[in-house]
Amino acid sequence: MEINFFQTSLADLNKEKTLRFDVKFHDIFTKIIEVKDARSIFDFFELAEKKSDEYDLNRIKYVEIGSITTKEEIKEEINPFDLSNDKEIDIIEKERLIKKIENGDIFKPDEGSLLIASVRPNLKKFLAITKSDADLHFTKAFICLRPKQDLIDNRLLKYLLRTVLFKRLVGLSREGKGYPTLKENDLKFFFIENELIEKIKTNRKKLLKKIDENEQTILQVKPKIESFQDIIDNVFVKYKVKSQKFTDGSGEHFFINSQKIGENLFFRLGAQYYAFFEVHKGLLFDENGAYNQVPLKQLIRKHKVKVLKKGILDQPYILLDLEQLEAKTGRIIDETNEVEEIGSDKVLFGDADIIISKLRPYLSYVFINDKNKDYIGTTELIPFMVINKNVKPEYIKYCLLSNEYIKKSELLMYGKEHPRIDIRDLLAIKIPLPDLEIQHRIISEIQQREEKSNQYKEQIKKLREEIDNLIYESLKNG
Repeated sequence: MEINFFQTSLADLNKEKTLRFDVKFHDIFTKIIEVKDARSIFDFFELAEKKSDEYDLNRIKYVEIGSITTKEEIKEEINPFDLSNDKEIDIIEKERLIKKIENGDIFKPDEGSLLIASVRPNLKKFLAITKSDADLHFTKAFICLRPKQDLIDNRLLKYLLRTVLFKRLVGLSREGKGYPTLKENDLKFFFIENELIEKIKTNRKKLLKKIDENEQTILQVKPKIESFQDIIDNVFVKYKVKSQKFTDGSGEHFFINSQKIGENLFFRLGAQYYAFFEVHKGLLFDENGAYNQVPLKQLIRKHKVKVLKKGILDQPYILLDLEQLEAKTGRIIDETNEVEEIGSDKVLFGDADIIISKLRPYLSYVFINDKNKDYIGTTELIPFMVINKNVKPEYIKYCLLSNEYIKKSELLMYGKEHPRIDIRDLLAIKIPLPDLEIQHRIISEIQQREEKSNQYKEQIKKLREEIDNLIYESLKNG
């Protein structure tokens, strides 16, 4: 854990009217008081008025803070809610978005602006608005800055905030207020030393040239990256696991009697839940495929495992939670979280074959267990054993990581206050079961294409690092 020490006085603390007692904030605040040769960020940027022209509510592409992904290996990705596409947005989600928009939480930034996420700015959700973003509308939860001069444009400021100015930005976050957010008023404390400004002037052309070159290369490489779900769907179609044209049954009517409702212990009255079994018949893919559909309960069973109680552990274990798992890929992204003490009960995965999360399953946290490592995890991660010799764990994983599962698993949680999938519902899902040779070919092709995409991601990561390193090198000691 990082420990920061700094020296200040009650007189200086008293100058900060919000009585923030966060050490990171006061470390920055005290330095601002001491530094005389500095300029405000408002000398270079101004807060833009958040306004929006007339729009058609049913055709908007709307961006929330959560719509931005900031994976380090690729450029920031915007995944807007397209309100014109009812198949991609759940009706309840669409109603939520429309209510926000009708209440005025919408604006359209000008080209050249820089957007900073006001919630958890430490995640580096900085967006330099370009012509390609002209059709997007944004939530007002973004801070919008517009350049007032030519020295620092929106692209350069984005990279400065990611690097030499990042610690300062985080220090100004409202961490002393219970949750890390950044308010527009916080920026009045954002100063840039004259020494750093002079170095920016000297190196500006070199930095912008590098940004332009690398971002152009990134734009060329990025389309070569396939999403994991697209790879799975494409391979499944190729091997006739699913059809190319599959209707999800939306808009169909069905009947269900009170007895079936009564059989469900949760007493759910949401039609969407029952639609999965009445309209979709529990199928992930259409029933006209080339292979028999088999319920998961014939393929896997819940594995009885040891539960480790809160407290000191008998040996070090690798703790896995949703922070160490990548949603929608089943990839473990961090295996360094080794612990010797736990604050709540954890499950020892042991010799389980496959781990499936019952928490937020529409994000599909599904991964293959490495039996050679001592993994433990939250009790929301359920270990399963494969009980049928005619199925490979990896094949089950890819079925549950397909777009079809991600969409349909949402249906299994309607009528619940908390988004958890019941194990009985999970095991009632039916997946197509080709022979082992076909499964092997499917698994191999998916893994090869995933590896190719990962190579492109690594290339983009290096291009991004080149920009960051040049900024550090050019502006060091700034």
